[in-house]
Amino acid sequence: MELRQPEKGYRYNTDSILLYRFASQRRLSGSLLDVGCGCGIVGLLLARDFGASLVGVDIQEEMVSFAVQNGALNNIKARFFAADFRKFDIGEKFDAIVCNPPFYSAKTAASADPSLKLARYASALPIEDVLRRASRLLKSNGELFFCYDASKVSSLFKTMGDLRWKTRAIQFAHKTSGEKARLVFIRADKTPAKATEVLPPLILRDENGINADIRAIGKKAGTLCVA
Repeated sequence: MELRQPEKGYRYNTDSILLYRFASQRRLSGSLLDVGCGCGIVGLLLARDFGASLVGVDIQEEMVSFAVQNGALNNIKARFFAADFRKFDIGEKFDAIVCNPPFYSAKTAASADPSLKLARYASALPIEDVLRRASRLLKSNGELFFCYDASKVSSLFKTMGDLRWKTRAIQFAHKTSGEKARLVFIRADKTPAKATEVLPPLILRDENGINADIRAIGKKAGTLCVA
């Protein structure tokens, strides 16, 4: 997949590919909403693989412009909107929502780049706002896929519980087997209680360098940045 994105400011990274990997464990062939879509990478990859009907939303008009270009560049039909997700409503509900939300705290030294501030800092789109709006935009049996800072999982689960979200699958990602988890990936819905599937930890690097599973998902994504 060929992708255009800005030379400076927010650019997709490994987190995006890992979220694509996590969401790919379900067959997302219905309607899909990519929240904070950036250049469109996660939603476009899922639409490419499963034929999902894709809608993307991002608060930054520049990123939406890149997403539109990338949909056309890869012959994937999609609609992208420049909007604040907290107010987003196009009169549709979705089978699935995927989101790589900002989760840097105010304690983290803020970037001087306004694009990075919007893409990385939780104050731009708090997770509770993501969960509230997703509740309104998902179909009754719809699923939410997202990643978050693993160190904040306790407060995250409390927020999810307060808003009546149920965790259906969870997976922690570690840079190496000896390090603390950096990211947590969650599949959630609002259906009656079921068991939670705790997936094996995702280890990004081993003694041979990048883990074979990570290399494989990178190869499957097949992303290539173009000018």
